[in-house]
Amino acid sequence: MSASPVTEHRRTVERQRKLGGVSVREEDIEPVKGIRAIAILFRGMSLLLLALMVLQVFFGLTSTVPMSVGVMFAEAVRLVIFAGLLWGAGDLGILWVKSHHDIRATRILTARIASMIQHIGEATGSLRSTGGVSPDNET
Repeated sequence: MSASPVTEHRRTVERQRKLGGVSVREEDIEPVKGIRAIAILFRGMSLLLLALMVLQVFFGLTSTVPMSVGVMFAEAVRLVIFAGLLWGAGDLGILWVKSHHDIRATRILTARIASMIQHIGEATGSLRSTGGVSPDNET
């Protein structure tokens, strides 16, 4: 016993994930946890480099490790620059995640507007009916 296409479409819509009570496509809600974890890792490495710089300067000043002042200053500047670059890479990762959320929200909003316009056009008769298949679900 085969179900009608409308019933199959309804079951597919019911199985879709929902945001705010509205079903959305799976590709619109893909996770970005990995990028956020990498951003946190970059920030952690940046803090570790700063801690190593402080220890290097401390040990250089207390003469635990013999080092000239110029070399110690150059190494401290190099570590601060690399720490800043790592922190910036972490910030770029977070920025990408936030912009990705905006892009997904725009994509969902555009799909909803297109669907509303299609339904209005079908109701007024200015568009022909697609038989319950939206342009997003055609393959």
